[in-house]
Amino acid sequence: MRIVHLSDTHIAHDRPERAAGLEACVAYIDALEPPPDAVVHTGDIAHNGRIAEYRTARTLLDRLPMPYFVLPGNRDDRRNLAAVFADGRYIRPDMPFVQYTVEDFPARLIIGDSLNQGVSKGRLCAERLAHIRRMLEADASRPACLFLHHPPFEVAVGPYPRHFDPWAEAGALTAELRRHDHLCGIFCGHVHRAFDTAVGGAKASVVSCLADDLRWDRPERAKRGLPVLGIHTIAAEVPAAA
Repeated sequence: MRIVHLSDTHIAHDRPERAAGLEACVAYIDALEPPPDAVVHTGDIAHNGRIAEYRTARTLLDRLPMPYFVLPGNRDDRRNLAAVFADGRYIRPDMPFVQYTVEDFPARLIIGDSLNQGVSKGRLCAERLAHIRRMLEADASRPACLFLHHPPFEVAVGPYPRHFDPWAEAGALTAELRRHDHLCGIFCGHVHRAFDTAVGGAKASVVSCLADDLRWDRPERAKRGLPVLGIHTIAAEVPAAA
């Protein structure tokens, strides 16, 4: 299974170049061979959390020929995001948190919500953590990938390695994740820099932001004039226990 991971588009109507960047990214994904099975946007879709910004983002993302899935980042307004991206299957306008599982692929996609409205750093309250636990436990026969905005692991690039407050909530999540041998990837945004590590036996990856003017690193893709995104290949089987 191939998944395209993008993040931090920060759509704002006073910065039209960001929508243009997302439009170019969508066209690039459309031309990929082989085509990805799914696209996941890990938050900060909009810069100001406005309905009009989400409508712009959705209009562009709807051009993708494959399914795509979204979750909120710290700049997002959870209610406005859910209202615009409501699909009657995964996202509902009345859901308290934008968390859900996608079961349609060989690998299960676990979509998490680390937004703490009005605060830059993430939170994962007991209710959300318990929901992620239930989603992981629902099927251990297939590999699973977790998508969040805030990385729940230390990011050893940039001035701030920890992106949850309180940090203990990130620790509780990573302790939970280490219990699940079928978890094969944790994919995040927020940091505006690229970073890769591991949590237990799972790959942990942060993709830099798609909004070029807000990016703190200059990844090779940007230097070559390509959209900044991650492309991940996920094996269809759970690795055998050592």
